Amino acid sequence: MAKRMARLISGVVGIGISISIASLGVGLTPVAASTTAQAETARKTHTVQPGETLSGIAGKYGVKVSDLATWNQIADPAKIRAGAKLVVSPPAKPAGKTYTVAPGDTFSGIAKKFGVDVGELMAYNGYEDPTKLLAGSEIKIPKAKPKLKKYQVVAGDTFVNIGKRFGVTADQLMAHNGYEDPTKLLAGTTIEIPAKAVKPKPKPKPQPGTGETVYTTVAGDTYASVAKKFRITEEELRIFNGSRSPDKLPPGYKLYIPPS
Repeated sequence: MAKRMARLISGVVGIGISISIASLGVGLTPVAASTTAQAETARKTHTVQPGETLSGIAGKYGVKVSDLATWNQIADPAKIRAGAKLVVSPPAKPAGKTYTVAPGDTFSGIAKKFGVDVGELMAYNGYEDPTKLLAGSEIKIPKAKPKLKKYQVVAGDTFVNIGKRFGVTADQLMAHNGYEDPTKLLAGTTIEIPAKAVKPKPKPKPQPGTGETVYTTVAGDTYASVAKKFRITEEELRIFNGSRSPDKLPPGYKLYIPPS
């Protein structure tokens, strides 16, 4: 009797363990499937069936045969095998300007078209070998840098007079071209003119009675003399009064004086 009870208990325990393992297995399967499905939602895929061709698959999904070949790195479109999984949707477009490479395109030609440096274009897209550029590939175009003027130094030139000619300071000109000693500037050298610094916008025209100092000019006044009188710079005085100010100050003209 005792042996019989032991066999019954053993059977019940065995069944319980079997059911528990089966339940655990069933519970795990959907999780794996769900993860895989989520990973594949980014790009649509198609499993090649016996007898299918690349052109037929392309027509089915409304894409070009050349695109399918590019996305799946297929050298010969006539050779695809049944069971292979093909990507049939385009990749997400990168942010910014992009360009689809056409047959005959080169990095130098594309760079010239968009006004960017060849080396920068290749580096921006992760290329080291320019011959690896393939028709149908989509590359990103970096933002073009502003083209700066170049100037060939002539005898008698100095950083000061070149700077005045182009509206930049001698210090800016020297720093931009890597000079520390202004006497090293040689005739025949080509230097680059840096972009002008953006000047702050003039302060809106102040109105009398708002607490601002207003000065009425007298004969002989200049911006320099008025600025000196109020212990400010001539540039500050001109900017504060904006484009309304005449080049020469007539007597009786009202100038607004910025706080010093």
